Amino acid sequence: MRVMQIDDFLELTEGSGSDARSYDWARLVKEGRAARKAADGGSWRIGDLAALVEHRYASGALKRFADEIGEYDETMRQRFSLSFSHFQAVASLDDRTTWLERAQRGGWSVDRLATTARGANASPPAPHVAYKASVEAVAKKVSSLNEADDRLLAKAVRAGLADAVEELATQVERLTARLHKAQRRSMSIAR
Repeated sequence: MRVMQIDDFLELTEGSGSDARSYDWARLVKEGRAARKAADGGSWRIGDLAALVEHRYASGALKRFADEIGEYDETMRQRFSLSFSHFQAVASLDDRTTWLERAQRGGWSVDRLATTARGANASPPAPHVAYKASVEAVAKKVSSLNEADDRLLAKAVRAGLADAVEELATQVERLTARLHKAQRRSMSIAR
């Protein structure tokens, strides 16, 4: 199926008559489905079409459009207690589930999710560099928590911080042991 360029589509639909809404919707869905089947996943085209849907139709139309073109997975939606905008922010990413998990775990806003995911997917550094940066970021956050006043820490404890810190400590111990083992191995290979 040939995918129509968005400019051509807009010209076609702008000049439509009084029953343009039903024609427009059907055409939007048809173009959205075709874009999803494109080799590149059609992310830009889908984004353009979604912007048109958002501009022309009432609240809830964007979700309906996503449902109809197969972009919106209801089981995924039930898995997360995030807004539709969160899903929309990472829809074009291959690792969107990972980003949704991070957003839910961290209570991220849509803006933070979009900015963080876009930044991470823009130019991925070598894995060891990314890991080091992630560990340094966590260390900085833990350091700032150590400096927090007692009232703030009490609220954090009620929100489950103690359990999260326990889990983090367990993971750090496990990782430290593995890193020491890898370090010993690399030293014995270097000899």
